[in-house]
Amino acid sequence: LGGILAFLGLEKPKEDPLIHTIKLGILSWQRKEYNKAESILHVALKMAQEQMNEKGVTYIYDILANVAFDKGDHSKAEKLFVEVMQRAISAGMGQDDNAVVEMSLKLAQLYSLRNDTSKAEEGFQFCIDTQKKKMSAIDMADASALSDYEQDTLLLWAMSMDAYGKHHMRHDRLKEARICFEEALTVCEQVNGKLHDQTLVLLNDVATVCSHLGDFSSAHKFITEAIQRGKDSDSPDLPVFYCNLGAVLLREGQDLETAGKVCQEALKLAKKMKHAKALEDAQGCLDELK
Repeated sequence: LGGILAFLGLEKPKEDPLIHTIKLGILSWQRKEYNKAESILHVALKMAQEQMNEKGVTYIYDILANVAFDKGDHSKAEKLFVEVMQRAISAGMGQDDNAVVEMSLKLAQLYSLRNDTSKAEEGFQFCIDTQKKKMSAIDMADASALSDYEQDTLLLWAMSMDAYGKHHMRHDRLKEARICFEEALTVCEQVNGKLHDQTLVLLNDVATVCSHLGDFSSAHKFITEAIQRGKDSDSPDLPVFYCNLGAVLLREGQDLETAGKVCQEALKLAKKMKHAKALEDAQGCLDELK
C-alpha cells in the first residue's frame, strides 16, 4: 500500500476530510472489522469521485481489494485488484513496479485457493522472476545499508517464494515447497533479522514441510528454533509454534508423552494470548492423544 500511495501522490493536509475518512477505513481494516472498513471506504470513494480525484479513487480501490482479500471475498478482491492494476498502469506505473507485483501476487494466491492452477503458477512465476531481475542489482552484503526500496524488493520476492511454497504444499509437491520456504527464510532473515515475526513464521513453514517429508530431525531443529526465538521476541505466534511441535511429535510417533506436554503448553498459551486457531489446534492435538 505504501508504494502505491507514494506513487499516487496522496500527500494532503491532515485535516483533509477525504484523507481522514480513508484513515478511519484503514484503522477498521487493521482491527479486522471488515464490514465496517468497507462501509467507511465506500463513503471515502464517493467523496473522491465527487472531487474527480482519480488518484484517490485508485488508492481506495486498492484498500478495498485488500480488505476483500483478508475477508475471504475472493471474487470481489480479484475484480478490484484487476481494476487497480489497470488504473495504475494507465497512469504510468511500470508493470515491474513493486506495487504492481504485490497485487499480482495477491491475484496468484486467489487463483491458487480456487484451484485455477495454470493462472496461479503463471502469476507466481511472474512475481518471482520480476523481483529476481531487480535483486541482481542489489548488494546484500550489508543489510543495514539497504534502501527502503531495496528492502521492499527483497521482501516481496521472499513473500512470493513463501506463497509459491504454500501453493506447492496444496499440490503435494513437498520438495519444491521446502526449497521455496528455505530460500524465502534466508532473505527474510537477512533483511528483517532473526526475531522478526515473518522470519519466525517461515521457520515454522520449513518445519512443517520437513515433517511431511519425514525429515523429523530438520523439523525438530526448525520448530525448536522458532519457539526459542519466539520466546525471546514475545511472538504472538508462539502458541502456533508449540502446536506445530506437537504435530511433529505426533507424526513421528516416538515420544507421545512429550507431545502431550507440548500440546498442553500450546493450549495454555493460546488461552492466555486469545489465539483462536492455536486453541483449536492444541485441543485437536490433545484429543488425538486420548
